[in-house]
Amino acid sequence: MKRLLQLFLKWASKREKPPLHTPEELECFKTDAIDNRGKHY
Repeated sequence: MKRLLQLFLKWASKREKPPLHTPEELECFKTDAIDNRGKHY
């Protein structure tokens, strides 16, 4: 039971963290990936 509680608390705290990247950064990654696709495949 204690283990389950720890797991739940860990999961709950993860959800409250701010996103790693801003939407602008994600958009930039996306365009980079599309631009670089031709180079890699």
